Amino acid sequence: MGLFAPMLHWSSSFVGVIPWLLLTLLCATFYLPLSIALKNSRYLILSFPLVWVAIEALRNRIPFGGFAWGRAGYLVVDSPYSETLTYIGVAGGSLLMVFIGVAVYRIFSGFRIYWIPALILIAFIPVYHLPATGSITMTSVQGNVPRLGYEISTQVRKVFENHAQETLRYSRLSKANPPDVYVWPEDGADIDPLKTGRREISKLISQVNAPIIFGSVGRDNLDRPVNFSILWRAGGASSIYQKQHLAPFGEYIPLRSLAARVSPLVEQVRDFIPGTSWKYHYVDKAIIAPLICFEVADDHLIRQAVTKANILIAQTNNATYGRSAQSRQQLQITRSRALEHHRAVASISTVGVSAMIDSNGKILSELTPYTTGSLRATLPLYEGVTPAGRTGLATEYLALAWAGLIALASLRRVFRR
Repeated sequence: MGLFAPMLHWSSSFVGVIPWLLLTLLCATFYLPLSIALKNSRYLILSFPLVWVAIEALRNRIPFGGFAWGRAGYLVVDSPYSETLTYIGVAGGSLLMVFIGVAVYRIFSGFRIYWIPALILIAFIPVYHLPATGSITMTSVQGNVPRLGYEISTQVRKVFENHAQETLRYSRLSKANPPDVYVWPEDGADIDPLKTGRREISKLISQVNAPIIFGSVGRDNLDRPVNFSILWRAGGASSIYQKQHLAPFGEYIPLRSLAARVSPLVEQVRDFIPGTSWKYHYVDKAIIAPLICFEVADDHLIRQAVTKANILIAQTNNATYGRSAQSRQQLQITRSRALEHHRAVASISTVGVSAMIDSNGKILSELTPYTTGSLRATLPLYEGVTPAGRTGLATEYLALAWAGLIALASLRRVFRR
């Protein structure tokens, strides 16, 4: 509880205090099996990290599609072991971070640890490089919003105007050298350009002399709400990606009738319809995979994306969470993904934190949160898949198998009594 309560406090912005506490309790409950791993001190240095990763693997998937926030592997990007992420992935990073933590505990507890030289050597693992096949110049636009909170859904015209005006301002400054593409955040064009805003978007494209990738909430053919990322050119929509991994309690309400009894704010959240496959945005040589908000935390989706995409964008709307730690937490996840899959990332939010991130997970530049501004960067395009992308679920399968063996051994001891 002490870990998740402060980390997830931002979630109360949507549905109130009680659901936040229930989410915190649910996440904390997953870690109860760690007590089993603690019972056998002889194998603690192996059992504890493996059980931890197994718990993360389950928490990433259940319930309601999982909630992959607060994984230990996200810490690796700022550690001496950062380069290991391209080899072992976020799951392997969790294993490494927890292993180091247990090793330090054992040292101070008077145990001899013979793996210290190995831990030191791991810090010097060579950088893994993929070939760069070109570059793209992107300008990300952070338009800001009039008010923070869920009320952004009632400010759609103003949010669109903010981003349009900042794009026009920047285009006048860079008229002699326009970017290859402008990138707006999730909900940056919340006017459903496919139905009501087509003329305005097309006019803006002609004025700035460059295509725009923007996030938009629209309606499908059955008039159901959907979350889009759209590449718009002079002739209209060129490619449309529909968000696949929806955020529970943010974009749909699981067990809605039950949740409504807990919080009246539930009725403010519409149930969106998820997409079913990747749709990429093509700009010259760039094959762009748009990750929308919580999709940056989905291992499987990103592994699918980088089999084809040579650059990533992360479009998010953090205004709904107010001035909370959510945006920084999400940026940390995004940086981890950049390093894990050796892809540059343009991360753009309505209010920040917006940043350009290189393939080593380093922030090249960022905008001040809750301000209006633009970021320009020429980012390399990388082809191929890292070892972390190829091995995929291997670390989690190992951890789950080990945890299963521990559980069976524990049950065996119980029945022997």
